[in-house]
Amino acid sequence: MANQRFADMRQDCLAACADQPDVRAALARQHLAVTGGTGFLGTWIAEMVAALNDQYQLGITLDLYARNVTEWPQQYPHLAGRLDIRLRSQDVRSPFEFAKNTSYIVHAAGIPNNRVHASDPLRVHQTTVAGITNALEAASQLDGLRRFINVSSCLVAGAPDRLGALTETDYFPIPSGQLHTVYIDAKRSAEMLASIYRSQYRLPISTVRPFTLTGAYQQLDRPWAINNFLRDVLTGGEIRIHGDGSARRSYLYGSDAAWWTLAALVKGVDGEVYNLGSAEPVTHLELVQLIGERVSPRPRVVLNTAPARQQRQQDDLYPDVTATVRRLGVRQTCSLQQAIDKTYRWFAAPRA
Repeated sequence: MANQRFADMRQDCLAACADQPDVRAALARQHLAVTGGTGFLGTWIAEMVAALNDQYQLGITLDLYARNVTEWPQQYPHLAGRLDIRLRSQDVRSPFEFAKNTSYIVHAAGIPNNRVHASDPLRVHQTTVAGITNALEAASQLDGLRRFINVSSCLVAGAPDRLGALTETDYFPIPSGQLHTVYIDAKRSAEMLASIYRSQYRLPISTVRPFTLTGAYQQLDRPWAINNFLRDVLTGGEIRIHGDGSARRSYLYGSDAAWWTLAALVKGVDGEVYNLGSAEPVTHLELVQLIGERVSPRPRVVLNTAPARQQRQQDDLYPDVTATVRRLGVRQTCSLQQAIDKTYRWFAAPRA
């Protein structure tokens, strides 16, 4: 069963990269580094590199930098056992170095889990701000650096006060100095640091801003709506929605997210920002209905389960990817329906 799960993911990766032979050729024989490498995006990039090397013999090598590297090899031995992928134990809050032959860097280290934002805001801020500072310092020592991708967050735009998709230039005010905005403030600071190093040290830096990503390698206990809904279904309970179900989000599957990030390494332009997400929105109520179709009988849906939490009257958070598609030449290969199906199967299947 496990082998089939990973075989399906291999096909997802090959579908995502199929239309861009120019990007594949540019990645051939390059050495990549990913900080936060054992997280969702980093693991999908490892899956993508493995697929590219096996299918096209590209000879890419990949270093995954992470604070905790003990569990990842046990969870994903099909990746950890490869000679072209290497784990490096490194907390980005401390200075470090990249391998001298590193040509492409994806700085994805961060703590998007809002439970940690509340319980350990100092670690969140240090990981984000000191982390990118140390990564940029290390990148500045490389002679052959082709591109540094700063993985930011869609949350830097603030809380939208209108409906509709967000472009890379949309910004809305957020309160200053509030603990609940520590992650947003830190990510904004990280984008500023990227701009400073690009200007002062002429580093080739671009930024991607992920919206909601989903799929294999996601963790079910993370406090995001789709994870909560899937957990409710898989545990046989009712599906609980905090609001009235009208909030709209979109979901980009991991194979597309990984390929779009690699395409940004090759085709990104200094100083540009690219939205990383699906342009196909769905309300929370529509999402739970789609998830509920996977079990019989369908679970009951309960709305407004957190009445003390005030819901914004206009609650849309999904991207306009026009600029991303135009500049990077990418396309979404996994639809919303497919993403839900694949993510559900990932969580529902036995891990043996």
